[in-house]
Amino acid sequence: RHFAILAGVVTVVICSPTLLAQAPVAVTGIVQDQTGAVVQGARVTLVRQTDASKRSASSSSDGSFRFDAVSPADYVLTVQMTGFENFQDVLTVGLENRRPMIVRLRVGTLEQEIIVEADSSDKLSTSASDAATTKIGDDVIGKLPVGSDDLMAVFTRFLSPAALPAEGVSLLVDGVPGEQLDLPSSSISNVRVDRNPYSAAFQHPGTARVEVSTKRGHRSRYDGALDSFLRTSLFAARNAFADSVPDIATRLVQPTLGGPLPGKKAAFFVAGQRFTKDESAVTDAVTVAGPFVANVPTSHRHDNIFTRPQWWPNDLQVLAATYTFNDQVFKNRDSGGFNLPERGVGVERRKHKVTVTHSLLSPSGWQNNIIFSFTHEADRTGAPAAAPGIVVNDAFAAGPSPSFVTDNKRTVDVQNVTRYYARARHSLLFGARVRADQIATADATNFGGTFEFGSLQAFIDRTPLTFRINQGDPNIAYGVYLATGFAQDEIRVTPQLTLTFGLRYDWQSTIHDRDNVAPRLAFAFAPGRRKQTVVRGGAGTFYDNLPRAATERSLLVDGVQVHEVVIARPAFPNPFGSGETVSPPPSTVRIAPDLRAPSLTQASVGIEHELWAKSWLTTEYSVLRGDHLFRTRNINAPLPDTGLRPNPAFVNVNQVESTASQRTEALAVTFQGRIGKVFQPYARYILSKTTNDTSGAFSLPADNYDLRGESGPADFDARHRFNLMGVLSLPRAFQLGLLMTASSGVPFNLTTGFDDNGDTVANDRPTGVTRNTGRGPAAVQLDARLSKNFTMNHEWRGSQRRDVVTIGVDVFNAINHTNVTGVVGVEASPFFGRANSAAPARVVQFSARYSFRQ
Repeated sequence: RHFAILAGVVTVVICSPTLLAQAPVAVTGIVQDQTGAVVQGARVTLVRQTDASKRSASSSSDGSFRFDAVSPADYVLTVQMTGFENFQDVLTVGLENRRPMIVRLRVGTLEQEIIVEADSSDKLSTSASDAATTKIGDDVIGKLPVGSDDLMAVFTRFLSPAALPAEGVSLLVDGVPGEQLDLPSSSISNVRVDRNPYSAAFQHPGTARVEVSTKRGHRSRYDGALDSFLRTSLFAARNAFADSVPDIATRLVQPTLGGPLPGKKAAFFVAGQRFTKDESAVTDAVTVAGPFVANVPTSHRHDNIFTRPQWWPNDLQVLAATYTFNDQVFKNRDSGGFNLPERGVGVERRKHKVTVTHSLLSPSGWQNNIIFSFTHEADRTGAPAAAPGIVVNDAFAAGPSPSFVTDNKRTVDVQNVTRYYARARHSLLFGARVRADQIATADATNFGGTFEFGSLQAFIDRTPLTFRINQGDPNIAYGVYLATGFAQDEIRVTPQLTLTFGLRYDWQSTIHDRDNVAPRLAFAFAPGRRKQTVVRGGAGTFYDNLPRAATERSLLVDGVQVHEVVIARPAFPNPFGSGETVSPPPSTVRIAPDLRAPSLTQASVGIEHELWAKSWLTTEYSVLRGDHLFRTRNINAPLPDTGLRPNPAFVNVNQVESTASQRTEALAVTFQGRIGKVFQPYARYILSKTTNDTSGAFSLPADNYDLRGESGPADFDARHRFNLMGVLSLPRAFQLGLLMTASSGVPFNLTTGFDDNGDTVANDRPTGVTRNTGRGPAAVQLDARLSKNFTMNHEWRGSQRRDVVTIGVDVFNAINHTNVTGVVGVEASPFFGRANSAAPARVVQFSARYSFRQ
């Protein structure tokens, strides 16, 4: 008995440390920056090493954090905060409560340029800037069915046509605005669409913007690749409007290389591209001899070079420079549709672009970016026309192309962007940008003249509607200047609520309106502690620029520099009569003296919900209102009562005005994340309605004195739109990349094909018919890519090396659906009510890629 008691006592003594070790304790601490100021909103994670269980918290307004009931064990504590380096430490939690930790975060070092805004994280964020973003990395791009020649077409699927500016998509490459994505596709690191929709740092809404970041070399390894693909007529389908399958020979070769430079303080990246495309455009027209259908050979050659050296003088600075060379040659461009083969034109484009970026990060929390870029572009389109052209409205177009333009443009763009993290509660962002364009152009378009006929019968009867010809000096030089300033404050009111206030001002030298102050507001609220649901919203005003083409036309076609001669119902083929040399009064293009910068006001509210790990569903309702949109109106058209022109010294006076408007409502549902372990989709459905009263800056109304008939559905008003992008993992390490788009039909205009009101423009509509009354068919396209990687890891010259060979097959328009590019609405046309052109039919592409890392 005594032995049993003694054994029990010994057992209790031996086991007591273990029993005591199970008593939970608290882990507390304070997060500070290097100056000793507290940091609010830092994400603190505690991971138990034995079972990887994880607990998370955020630092409060006084910088403190606390984990209660922590069982003794070994843990890894991680503290993360935007703008600072991650803090990580191993803790051993024992029998007693620990003293509060002091965690001092260091300002993060610069590994590459600081983009204007921070990226979204892989979790639901309460930052007002972290709205659902379409982000496509280079690893995803390589798995999708994307051809090097149509990258932008893929990215713009996720934009809102209603939000686009007058000159098209707002494109930024490494923070510098541009007009074309003139980079080798292999130099793209990632692409973001609809990021930070209400940021004052950007001129246009997120749904109108594509942001591209380029690759850089690493200081510790070499990366290289060689890409190639080939498309041929093999397995290609016949275009719906062609008689036979056209010849196709499209080839691409892309080498890339990046790595360290001597000294371990610098790195380089270089990429090149040779792209050749020999295909055909389908002409589907009706001439006097009957239907004319032909595959017209076309070609496109595109050479591209991208280089990027980058230096790190220290941990807080980075200096980078990029040089891009772009050379393109087109043959028989503009062929197809109603254009007969002789209408094709040659185009040559050459572009040099240099960008220098300096990024500085200070220990006190400042981040500063200075970006300088210089661009030189030289273009040549067409050749002098030896004879007048002939256009029979929506039947055929014959004779030489009227296009003949040489263009030389130099652009200097400088911007400075600064961000400051003020004690973690405020994130200040402010900056300025100036841009100067110097343009010299010679536009001799239509110096050969063009006859326009209202119908095929009118051509047979030799009774044209009009004859137009430009005469004079086509050479002009001018400058366009832009300036911008903005300021923004993102306030973390609580860990659950963030507010962003911004103000932006845009100035353009070609618009005398100076009242262009654009306020912006955004918020994000996450109720509850788990933050599985975030409510986001915002509102803002966005101002647009006057298109360069409007300025150029007003300077060129002013009645002095160039005379545009318009003759109604002329003689054919000699419009001036036998021996006649006196020209009628000229026509001109003008900018309205009261022109204002167009504004787009957008407001939205949405709910994001985390369905499961790294998978979200977002529902958003938005409204857009466009005011002072551009249109052209003939202010010298014949008066309805008298038929006389107000100013007999001119025929037409086409005035670019800012008197149009637009209204849009949209409901969007977006899913992004994972379905199981094999499918990573990004899918978006949009139900929308857009009405406006203009088709663009140069669209003329049917009645220049009564614009009520111009109000109708927008040209792009597809009520239903669905886009899918995803990668499916298949057995045996195969991967299937998918791109799908589906939309309901867009409107088309119904016209008579004749000039009933005498304004020399054949866009009159039947009585009682308003603009865009017709509606085209739906469009569906499915592209797919099947690929497989073959990887080999081995040692080479004393270091580890990884070689990867990727074989892929892409099928574009896999279901071979006929997607028409427009429906003819001209009643006098033999094609009335149907289409004569469509997007490409099914085509197959074979690709191979070799890459290495060492």
